[in-house]
Amino acid sequence: MSKLVSDKNLSKSYGTVDLNSELVPEEREEVEDENVAVDTSKLTWPGYFLHYTCAGGKGALSVIDSMGEWLADFFGITGPKYWYIVQEYERQKAEEEKERMMFERDPSQKLECGEE
Repeated sequence: MSKLVSDKNLSKSYGTVDLNSELVPEEREEVEDENVAVDTSKLTWPGYFLHYTCAGGKGALSVIDSMGEWLADFFGITGPKYWYIVQEYERQKAEEEKERMMFERDPSQKLECGEE
């Protein structure tokens, strides 16, 4: 069997992810080629059925995954469910930081409750 350098990328609805992004190209592990041609004439009946069942399942899974991504994109459900809460928290945090910086520059700017 031939060897090749692992260079795997996943393409999903949210973008492409490089599975080996943390590794230096020289440090990537060598893996066996997954696309090995199988001579089905030399397989026994159970091996023959197993081979075509796995090949068919792999193809069906690929189609179902692609359709799922397409449907998720079509219905607009690709983003996080509570993203608006995260954005509001970050906005409040930035506002508090801005107020803190203003108070550090001029302490007389801050008013306490009940003062005018």
